[in-house]
Amino acid sequence: MSPFLDEVIKQSQNQKFDERHEWLNEIGDLKSKWPDTAELKDIPGINPNSLMHQISNESKKATSFIVDVGNHQMWAAQSLEIASHQRFITSGGMGAMGFALPTAIGVALASPNQPVIMIAGDGGFQLNIQELQTVVRNNLPIKMIILNNHSLGMVRQFQQSYFGERYQSTYWGYSAPDFVKVAQAYGIAANVISNPEQVQTALELMWQNPKSPYLLEVSIDTFANAYPKLAFGHTIAEMEPFVKPLDMEGT
Repeated sequence: MSPFLDEVIKQSQNQKFDERHEWLNEIGDLKSKWPDTAELKDIPGINPNSLMHQISNESKKATSFIVDVGNHQMWAAQSLEIASHQRFITSGGMGAMGFALPTAIGVALASPNQPVIMIAGDGGFQLNIQELQTVVRNNLPIKMIILNNHSLGMVRQFQQSYFGERYQSTYWGYSAPDFVKVAQAYGIAANVISNPEQVQTALELMWQNPKSPYLLEVSIDTFANAYPKLAFGHTIAEMEPFVKPLDMEGT
């Protein structure tokens, strides 16, 4: 390392910064005013943000959360509570659907006997679903949670905002297999839930054997949107659902 960087590190370690109480209070007020679990307060069935908090609370044994691409990625980023011994791994803006399962396999192989949580949507999980055999063959302790909204939710939301709710190939003409039956065909224990009262018991069952793979399918409302979301043609302070995006043709 260069002498310059050595000095930067030294100075930063010795530097004491005053706490910005006004700014921290303002952030606290905003968090109270806009809780993540109220983004979809009228959603029927399981609230994805509430689900993420429950997953966090019941998954202290997990060393990593590996998240795929889609609306579930936004909910996970908003609401997962990452402990000091845990990591949050996602492809971010690179947007590679199918990222989560092979990455979870890599993380599990690199950290033997350390359980990890994989979170994916029904669309993304299908891109590498055959790798369940890799999970079984190596008996990897991957807890696979699939948020099944029975659609390609992120694109469907885009179609809702910009294309007059024409849900071609995201909801119309789209389907997914019975993930529980697929997992069981590979010899992986699995379960499916669809209402909030089932969540706690399902998560406890998932962790009954921390060192074994498990698949939990969580059915959520097809029209659950990820909010807040930048509205096309507006500033960063003007977001959906409070502001409607401008027509693309008019910009």
